[in-house]
Amino acid sequence: MAETLSGIPPEEKEEELSFEELGLEPRLVRALSKKSITKPTPIQRESIPLILEGKDVVARAKTGSGKTFSYLLPMLQKLFSEPSSQKSAPRALIFVPTTELCQQVHSEALALLEFCRVQLRVVQLTRGMQAPELTTALAGPPDVVVTTPFCISKCISEGVMKTTSFSDSLSMLVLDEADLLLSYGYEDNLKSLIPHIPRRCQCILMSATSSSDVEKLKKLVLHNPVILTLSEVANSTDEIIPKNVQQFWISCSSRDKLLYILALLKLELVQKKVLIFVNSIDMAFRLRLFLEQFGIRSAVLNAELPQNSRLHILEQFNAGLFDYLIATDDNKEKEKEETSKENNIQSRGSKKHLRQKLDAEFGVVRGIDFKNVYTVINLEMPQNPAGYVHRIGRTGRAHNTGTSVSLVSPQESVVFEEIKLLLGDDENQDASKHISPFPLLTKNAVESLRYRAEDIAKSVTKVAVKESRAQDLRNELVNSERLTAHFEHNPRDLELLKHDKLLSKKAPPVHLRNVPSYLIDPVVKEGSKHIKLSREAMGLNKSRRRPGLRSGSGKSGDPLKTFNAGKKKRTDEDGDSIVKKKRKKAKKTE
Repeated sequence: MAETLSGIPPEEKEEELSFEELGLEPRLVRALSKKSITKPTPIQRESIPLILEGKDVVARAKTGSGKTFSYLLPMLQKLFSEPSSQKSAPRALIFVPTTELCQQVHSEALALLEFCRVQLRVVQLTRGMQAPELTTALAGPPDVVVTTPFCISKCISEGVMKTTSFSDSLSMLVLDEADLLLSYGYEDNLKSLIPHIPRRCQCILMSATSSSDVEKLKKLVLHNPVILTLSEVANSTDEIIPKNVQQFWISCSSRDKLLYILALLKLELVQKKVLIFVNSIDMAFRLRLFLEQFGIRSAVLNAELPQNSRLHILEQFNAGLFDYLIATDDNKEKEKEETSKENNIQSRGSKKHLRQKLDAEFGVVRGIDFKNVYTVINLEMPQNPAGYVHRIGRTGRAHNTGTSVSLVSPQESVVFEEIKLLLGDDENQDASKHISPFPLLTKNAVESLRYRAEDIAKSVTKVAVKESRAQDLRNELVNSERLTAHFEHNPRDLELLKHDKLLSKKAPPVHLRNVPSYLIDPVVKEGSKHIKLSREAMGLNKSRRRPGLRSGSGKSGDPLKTFNAGKKKRTDEDGDSIVKKKRKKAKKTE
C-alpha cells in the first residue's frame, strides 16, 4: 500500500528549513551557493529527506519547480557516503525521454561535482553512439549513467552491459518526466529492463502531470512508494496555469498570421526573449525567411538537426546571443504522415527527394530548460490543450514573469475552446487564469503593414523554403561533424558559429528594417513605449550590435525625413555651390 503525504504549506516551512536542515552535507550546500541557490523549492523540501531515508518516492510538480535537483542532490550525497567498492555496473541510472533532457541533467550533475571536488563519474549515453563509444563510456564502470531506456537496451543487446551485474551494483533508479517515457515509445525497453532491477534498488519517479502512463510505471517499478501531494500542486487549476504568466489571444485568419506576428515583433509589443511555436518544420523555415526580410534574425530548432547543433542553439539562445527562437512542436505523428506521403510520391528511388530522418529522441516542449524566456507566441495552435499548457510553461519559470500570445484562426477555434474549458476560463475568476484579447495591437496598426507583409509573404515560396531548409541542414552538419574536435580545444570559437544567419540568397531590403512613424498607430506607439520602459526596469535594454550591420550615420532611418523636394544643390569639395562659383567667374570675365 502506497503511503501518501500531503505537502506542508510553503509559507510555514520556507523560513524554517534550509538545505542544511534537510540533511544535505556542507559540500553540496557550498556547491549550491556557488550556483546562487540558497533556498530549497517546495518539491525539494519534501522529497530530499525522503530520498535520503532510502524510500521510494513518486513526486508530481510543475515544470521549472526544481525536480532535477530534488533527486540529484540526495543521490550524489548517498554516492559520496557509500564505500566505492569494486562494482561491475553503474550505481545509479537516470532515465529521461529526450536527448536534450539527457544533456541538461548530465550538465547539472557535473556542475555540482565540480564545485564539490568529488571524484564521481557521470556519463550520458545517446542514440547515435556506436558500440565502441558505448564500451568506452561504460568502462570502469561509471557511478551515474544518464540516458534514455532505448540506449540501455541497446547496450545490453550488443553485449556492452550485462544485466546480471545490476544485482551487485545498482542502488538507485530515477524515472524523470515519467509521463513521457511511455508516450515516447519506451514501454518495451522498460518492460525488458524492469525484471533485472534488484528489489533493494531505490526507485524515484518524477512527473509534471498525473496520467495512466505514470500509474503503469508505478506498478512496474516501485515498491510501496511515498506519493507526494504538494500543496502547490494540490489545486489542479493552479497546476495548469502559472500565476505569473499573462495569457492573451488574437483572432486572425490563417492567411494573416505572418502579418500579425510581424506587427507584434516589429512594433515591439512583446518582451524579448521570444520563443515561437509552430507545428511543422516547413512552417518554421517559412517564418524565418519571412522575418529576416524585415531585419528580424531568428533560429530554428527541429528534429532534423544533429544533436550537437541543437544543443549549441539552445546554449546561444539561453546566453542571449539572439532573441527569437522558432521551435517545432513534438507533433511526431504529423511529421510521420508527411514523411510517408512524400516517400510514396517519390517511391521510384530518387533519394535526393526523401526527407531527412527525424531524431526519435528529440523533444522541445517538455524537459528543456529555456532560460529567461519572457514571451511565448503560438503562431499555430497545438493539437490539444495539454500541448498548450506545456508550451506556455516555457515562460514564467523560477518566479519570473511571462506572457503568452496565441494567434487563433477560425479553423483552430475547436481546440481553443477546449483550452479555455481545461483552464476553467471564466470572467469572474482570477485574471492570471483568464485568456484575454491582446490589448496593444489595433486593427489600424496591422492594416498599415499589410502591403509590405503580403508582398514579402508571396516571395517566400515552397521552393525557397525547401532550399533554405536543406541549406541550413548542410551548414549544421558541417558545424557538427567537422568542427567538433576543434571546438573541444578552442571553446571560445563557438561564439563564431551563429545559428541565426541569413538564409535568403539576396540581402533583405534596407527600407524594410524600420517602420516609418506615419505607419505607427498612437495606441501601438504607447504600448511599445510601455514595453521598452519595462525592459529598462528589468535591466534588459543592452543592445547587441552585429558587426555586419551598420546602423547608419546617426540620421533617421525614415526615407521621407531625409527626402528634399527642392532642387538638389551641386557643391564642390569645399561645400560651396558650383552654380554660385560659375556666376562669379562670369562677372570677372566681363
